[in-house]
Amino acid sequence: MIEFDDVSFAYRAPAEGAGAPEGVRGIDLRVEAGRCVLVCGASGCGKTTVTRLANGLAPSFFPGTLEGRVLVDGRDVADLESWEVAACVGSVFQNPRTQFFNVDSTGEVAFSLESMAWPEERIRERTHDTIRQLGLEELADRSIFSLSGGEKQRISIARALIKNAPIVLLDESTSSLDADNEHEINRALDVLMADKTVIVIAHRLDTVERADQILVLDDGRVRERGTHDELLAQGGWYAHAIAEQEKARSWTA
Repeated sequence: MIEFDDVSFAYRAPAEGAGAPEGVRGIDLRVEAGRCVLVCGASGCGKTTVTRLANGLAPSFFPGTLEGRVLVDGRDVADLESWEVAACVGSVFQNPRTQFFNVDSTGEVAFSLESMAWPEERIRERTHDTIRQLGLEELADRSIFSLSGGEKQRISIARALIKNAPIVLLDESTSSLDADNEHEINRALDVLMADKTVIVIAHRLDTVERADQILVLDDGRVRERGTHDELLAQGGWYAHAIAEQEKARSWTA
């Protein structure tokens, strides 16, 4: 489970005086195990900040002022060491190039378990099972530099899921995949994350209509909250975004 208890976060402005990224204000959120929450909104609304707070990157890596509490399974993230957060939160970000630690694909998938000092035999077994479950056999034992952007992202997803963390954060994690690859990955994710606490940041909203709850952020605040059907009925930002994506799909069909 993950909870945001009246959480506000303001980034520290860069030294050269450039504008700081958008923070968040007064976020209240509770995501139980086995539930999926979609966070969406226009560019710069604070979506990624939500994931950075959930996995402890803000304010430990992205400095700023934090108010309120972010709780992971009842423990305040601010009180946890980075390795403790990493053990219970798996994260996949939009740009896979910023996430790699190895030059071969299989080693990259196994990296999370190696950093947690798992026995070698268990690492090999779990790595094999994860690659098979996600349908990545054709990407195994490949040079990272030989993979396409979409293939790299599939490896990033496998690395995040291999440690079986109870909480998973997906920040535009399938945005670099084509429709076929995205469909296959989403099918695998449905199985692997069935009992997990999931927060999804997504641009293609039609891929996560099954979310248990949807939050629409605007200027760092929650402006709309509800299920897919409830937000469509409200006729706000979410309903307009869905309509625009449906229109774009009809033009390209």
